Amino acid sequence: MSNRSAQRLLIFLPPRLGAGPRGQFASGTVVPYVALSARESTRGEAPVALLPKAGAVDLVFDSSDVFITAIESPKLSEGRLRMALPNILEDRLLAEATDCHFAFNIPRGGTGTTTIAAQPKMPVAVIDRGILTRALDVVTDAGFKVRAAYSEIYTVPAPAAGVLSVRVDRGRGIARSATHDGFAFDLTDDVVPPALALAVRQLGIKRIQVFGRDGARMAPLAQALNVQIDVNAQEADPASTETGVNLLQGSFAQGGMMGGFVGSSKLSLSSRAVRIPLMWIAACAAVAVICMNAYNLKLESEERAIRSRMETSFRSTFPEVTTVADTMVQTKQKLAEVRARSGIASANDFSVLNARTAQLLSAAPVGSVASMEYRDGALKIKFKPGVADNPGLQNTLRSAALQQGLAIRFEADGSARVTAATGV
Repeated sequence: MSNRSAQRLLIFLPPRLGAGPRGQFASGTVVPYVALSARESTRGEAPVALLPKAGAVDLVFDSSDVFITAIESPKLSEGRLRMALPNILEDRLLAEATDCHFAFNIPRGGTGTTTIAAQPKMPVAVIDRGILTRALDVVTDAGFKVRAAYSEIYTVPAPAAGVLSVRVDRGRGIARSATHDGFAFDLTDDVVPPALALAVRQLGIKRIQVFGRDGARMAPLAQALNVQIDVNAQEADPASTETGVNLLQGSFAQGGMMGGFVGSSKLSLSSRAVRIPLMWIAACAAVAVICMNAYNLKLESEERAIRSRMETSFRSTFPEVTTVADTMVQTKQKLAEVRARSGIASANDFSVLNARTAQLLSAAPVGSVASMEYRDGALKIKFKPGVADNPGLQNTLRSAALQQGLAIRFEADGSARVTAATGV
């Protein structure tokens, strides 16, 4: 390519940018790129700081970092919808909803082109807020202006009748199985990826068009898949990215939530123009403080009344206790004593907890547990290296724990703490 700047630069980011110090994304991280100009396009790899200059930059995130789904479009304004999405999608996310950034395309009428869900369902893309922030910080500090950010599935065309689009790079492939849906697969020589074979069969695919530097590796699979495979010389299809869900929305939109309002050369406000609004703000703040104090006094009064009733109930139930310091703690202790005298084991006793945990671990791979330790009414389970990092296994064990009346919490060191669920 000539020394002139490219019109557009696609930067393909590595997965999990915030995966710790060793995987920290920085200006020295080598990334693949596609540089587009009016006459030609080139591809290559370079550290972020040494990427070719371009008028605009697109950040392409690994498909494993962006969760895409479709929901019935609520009858809300765009601002209220953005605030409601964390609650709407909380049950579908592996991460905490508060740690995620949500972006969406408001449906403009049915087109019949997407198979993830028929219109008017609304496509929503979710990404870890830290990953998106880190990527934008590094690329912006390197002197680039970010135009858009989206999942890698949008770098290939949406499927047409009997045609599936695939991109293959460094032994890993992604397929766009619908306008806002796709899947990833690993490519091994002469072995048909099961996910790809299933998509070909279910979608009635007759032809696969392949993008990416490793596209030629797909050609030998044509006979096994019983399809025609066309290898495209392009790394990606830039036109297809325009149909994707751009992650740069809300607080990540260009210019931020104020949309460039602050700092505008046309902004000129006199003291008279701001005096009255500031007075109203001050008055509202004063009223809010007074109301909050009054509400706190009301809550404190209710709290004292509840504690008094709890103490009265405790003394009537256990008259032999002369000193009451903490009603909740003492009630639990007395109930445990009553159970023990009755021969009923508590839920956090070792024998009960160990038996339930044994049933829980039947959902884990055989031989995955390294050791177990019981202390203070809890079992600490240490897994073999690499086992507990699997999000799928964590979700499976959490679900099984609920059925067993247990609570399981995964620690940063790869261990898990199992206790009796509250109220069991």
